[in-house]
Amino acid sequence: RYGRGDGSGGNLDNSIDPNAARPGGNNGGTFGDLINTLYRVDGQSYPAYRDIESSSRGWTSSSSSSVDAASFSLYVGRAQADPFARPTRCRIVVPSSYAQFPGESYSTKIRAIALSDYLNRALSAACIGLGADQAAGGGGWSGAKGGDIRIEAPGQNVLEQSAVVVDASGNVTVQFAINLPARGRTIQGDRAVEIFERTLPTLVKQTLRYSSLNSTKMQHHILSVEDQEWLRNQLEASGLVAFVANGAVLPRASGADDKPMVGSGIVRFESPPQLRMSFVLPNLQKTIEGMGIRKGVTLIVGGGFHGKSTLLSALQVGVYSKIPGDGR
Repeated sequence: RYGRGDGSGGNLDNSIDPNAARPGGNNGGTFGDLINTLYRVDGQSYPAYRDIESSSRGWTSSSSSSVDAASFSLYVGRAQADPFARPTRCRIVVPSSYAQFPGESYSTKIRAIALSDYLNRALSAACIGLGADQAAGGGGWSGAKGGDIRIEAPGQNVLEQSAVVVDASGNVTVQFAINLPARGRTIQGDRAVEIFERTLPTLVKQTLRYSSLNSTKMQHHILSVEDQEWLRNQLEASGLVAFVANGAVLPRASGADDKPMVGSGIVRFESPPQLRMSFVLPNLQKTIEGMGIRKGVTLIVGGGFHGKSTLLSALQVGVYSKIPGDGR
């Protein structure tokens, strides 16, 4: 099986759970054991990476072993068949005793979703900042390959997702993928050690521990999302189907970029006086005014390029909470 694929000859079995252990593939131990395994398989044929698979036992890093160490368990799914196959799925579980996020930051489902979203963004940004998302390339068939960490990058919406999840006990679970590094089809153990011994612990310490984050920004993110959820819940009792706040920036940067448009020519939304309503946000203790669209048939009319489609585009994603600064 030497094709540029996953070694399946084009007949990929999607029924295989990439997180499940293959026979003899549920190893585990301390992080020191993992690093020793990577040094042992250095220079061997690529399938020897199966020795680091650990779907349920886990490779455990403990802060008690070193002042600079991070506490977490790493689980490695089915190792990819060759450097051209799908990256190897991994997950990290950080115990609440190390993460130490305040209980009120995940005390309700919406707060847990908001905190998980914030951590996902912090983790994705840190991965890019460290250059850990960059794969080696070049040098042809025998050149260096892989070595990149792939973390799901969130968009403008705050969604319940599985990339980063904070559970009811405050434990943090992160799911991601690693392109296990190789030269040709030979394992590059030293590069793998760099990823598992240095990069991953650094990401955990920088982004998955309360003391390492900006607590003010984190709290604002959580409370903003909770206020948006509260506001949506007020629509039914108010006889509304939608609400658009005054001052909202509805235009997007482009058709392919969901970030808000920037520049001096931006026209912020302003409600017609006859449709104006106000609510007091419980967390931010701020009165927000805007346009309430009542139940029934509503016509949106106007000339070309007057913002009709822009308004409709904003309304159709109003069911989702947005990150602070999104403008909508």
